[in-house]
Amino acid sequence: MEPPEPSPPHQQQQPQRPPRRSLGPMVGRLFRSSTFYLVVGILALGAVATRWLSDHDPAEFQATLGAAAIPVTLTLHVVLAVSPFPSDLIAIASGAIYGFGLGFCLSWTGWFIASVLEFGLGRRARQDFELEQGLQRAPKWLRRFPVDHPVFLVGVRQVPWLGMHVGSFLPGASGVGIGRFLWCTAIGIIPGSVLMTAIGAGLIDGRN
Repeated sequence: MEPPEPSPPHQQQQPQRPPRRSLGPMVGRLFRSSTFYLVVGILALGAVATRWLSDHDPAEFQATLGAAAIPVTLTLHVVLAVSPFPSDLIAIASGAIYGFGLGFCLSWTGWFIASVLEFGLGRRARQDFELEQGLQRAPKWLRRFPVDHPVFLVGVRQVPWLGMHVGSFLPGASGVGIGRFLWCTAIGIIPGSVLMTAIGAGLIDGRN
């Protein structure tokens, strides 16, 4: 009995590729997560605050409201700082309106509160999207990235604009301890608060 002839190359069994993951479950999880709606709300508030500031001079409502303008200024700072819209201008305005001392306190407090809120948003995203399991499957070099190191937590905030958001959301999503995050944040936002408030108070020429 003759042995069967081998199958032609085009009929030989090809190695099976792993099935592609469907985007459906990911999209469904996105729309079911509270993180998504919190981000949308933050974007909306930031847009409203930016539009309002474009039509109103902070010095005007300070003159109108008096001391009540301080919590209004602080609230606007927090809303802008936690959103992608720039918050440096409100810090500069605080220095110009209230002077360096009070302006610095308002700017530091506004950025600190916004950082804590973004840290909490990162924690929420960690739960909603099971980021802890995803990090365990990440490459070794990514798992070894020192997100919880004080040098990173303080230093990343010195990067203009993006630094504050990365330095707040990423530690929350990575599970950094709240205590370490708070004291590193308290230190990390000092340089920016000093600089922007000093420019507004006229102690530094911001044009140079």
